[in-house]
Amino acid sequence: TFPARNCMRSNPPTMTTEYIHNFLLYLHKNAWTIILILFIGYLCKIYFVEPFLSEYQAKQSYKDATNPDRVAVLTPDMRRVRAKQQEIAMQRAIDAAEERRKKLAEEKLRKRVKSPEEERWERLRGEGNRLGE
Repeated sequence: TFPARNCMRSNPPTMTTEYIHNFLLYLHKNAWTIILILFIGYLCKIYFVEPFLSEYQAKQSYKDATNPDRVAVLTPDMRRVRAKQQEIAMQRAIDAAEERRKKLAEEKLRKRVKSPEEERWERLRGEGNRLGE
């Protein structure tokens, strides 16, 4: 039992203090049993309850995702979104092909070897007469 306290001696025990005192006595007598029960409960929660709940939630999610009513509503939206994505992809491909053609033409022009007459014409900066004119 707990040693008597001065506050208990000066005040007569009330119903609340008796309940608290009895509860503390119970905890004192059964502390290891309570700790063991809590530990076993925690292990059961980790190894049995949580896996069961996650499996149940996954099954429910799959069931909802494959519900024919829901799928029937979502299919037209899905097709519309995919068509829009395809349109965007086609436009990007066309733009990329055009850009590739431009780069190829610029590269070809840059790598082109100029004739001696063209070089002379560029050196003179357009001044002078071309042969044959």
